[in-house]
Amino acid sequence: MAKAIPHSYRPDVPPDFGASSGLHAQPFLSSRARRWNGIVGEVFRVRDVDYVAQFPDHVVSLFLRGPVDLLQRRNGHTTQRTMRAGDIIFTPAGEPKLLRHREEAEILKLRVAPSFLDGVIEDVEGAPHGSIELLDNFGTRDAHLEALAQRVLSEIRAEDFASRIYVESLANQLVVHLLRHYSTARKVDDAPFRRLPRHKLDRAIEFIDDHLRENLTLEEISQSLSMSPYHFAHAFKQTAGLAPHQYVTQRRVELAKSLLRETELSITQIAHHVGYSNQSHFSVVFHRCTGQTPREYRRDT
Repeated sequence: MAKAIPHSYRPDVPPDFGASSGLHAQPFLSSRARRWNGIVGEVFRVRDVDYVAQFPDHVVSLFLRGPVDLLQRRNGHTTQRTMRAGDIIFTPAGEPKLLRHREEAEILKLRVAPSFLDGVIEDVEGAPHGSIELLDNFGTRDAHLEALAQRVLSEIRAEDFASRIYVESLANQLVVHLLRHYSTARKVDDAPFRRLPRHKLDRAIEFIDDHLRENLTLEEISQSLSMSPYHFAHAFKQTAGLAPHQYVTQRRVELAKSLLRETELSITQIAHHVGYSNQSHFSVVFHRCTGQTPREYRRDT
């Protein structure tokens, strides 16, 4: 059974990818500085790999480019496979493993903190209360898991802190998928969630409106209601008809519209005011929601 090893996501912690020289390779894309709750995403380009690593986290590795003739040895088992773009390796935390390949590989690694997964287990309806063992998987094809990983990759590339609440939602979905398909858990239900009482919905909306310009997280909103992030996210969607991250985006765009109509603030100032760290990402989101750029909207109103 995979052992949970305490781990805090600090930007100065070196990644585990090593080359034959024994040195750590550095990711060319990383979410570490974002301090997302429970998950870190990193993209590596490596070749001539021959290393042994022990993972303190549960790691989903998505190959973005191949083919790569990869050898893995873990728990006394040696497996060799040609990995291609879209292939996935899932490695539970705990036991060390050896990896070898000569070809250049580009790999997205999603590291899920054991404590985050344990928190979801406590909240998921139908998840067993006893011990759950996560299972190694070497070279699988999983369209849903690949889609979730690609969405996280898009948020890493977005270079904007406004995506944090969305990534937390993706992390919850990813963990539930791992429990369903890569563990000894027999059953994880999609049980219907109760709607939020009116007073809790009003409190959640008030909290969101008061913190739109901040780096909102599911944990912060759910704590204001004394709920777990997992249950809050599902109950909010059941009640409001939108996932929390979708609602936050909608409220940010509505506030931006008001500021574009009623003030002379620059578009960059408005972007920062509604929670986006750069004008470019704000403009992309605004256009996706309204069909117009912020400048076009201001001109036409």
